[in-house]
Amino acid sequence: MSNGNGVTARISAAADTVADRASAFSTTVAKNADAAVEKVKKAATGVKQAATDARQAAKKAVGKTKTRLRKASADARKEAAAIQRAKAAKKPGARKASGTSVAKKAASKKTTAKKAATKRATASKATAKKAMPAKSTAKAPARKATAKKAAGTSARRSPAKKAAGRKAPAGKTAAKKASRR
Repeated sequence: MSNGNGVTARISAAADTVADRASAFSTTVAKNADAAVEKVKKAATGVKQAATDARQAAKKAVGKTKTRLRKASADARKEAAAIQRAKAAKKPGARKASGTSVAKKAASKKTTAKKAATKRATASKATAKKAMPAKSTAKAPARKATAKKAAGTSARRSPAKKAAGRKAPAGKTAAKKASRR
């Protein structure tokens, strides 16, 4: 039997090898982890920058839109005021009553009523004319009919006469349907 010195040396060498491999593995893992952390940091920084840019762009767009809306609102107010002034100037009661008599006011009301009635009548005539179909002066192109169709449809019958009349044999009906398609 041996004294065990060889076994101890082998076990010691194996332990050193395992320790070296574990150290190398941990170093590799640490490097990979550091690289991953750097990538995540870069990605997070990029996302932050993109979010900041988007926020600034949105803020700028909202500011421009608010400015446009304020300008449009002011323009609309000006236009509404101008329309109100024009309406007030057109009203017969808006002018001062000095020099105008009751007869003149009544005459102007009658004239306004007549104008409104004339406008309504003209509008209804125009609507009636639009409702009527326009007559076509163009001549319809001549159609060629097949011999079977021309022979079978020379005179049109009303639905009641068709029902009372003699039914065509099945073969002729199928031929007529096929020629119509």
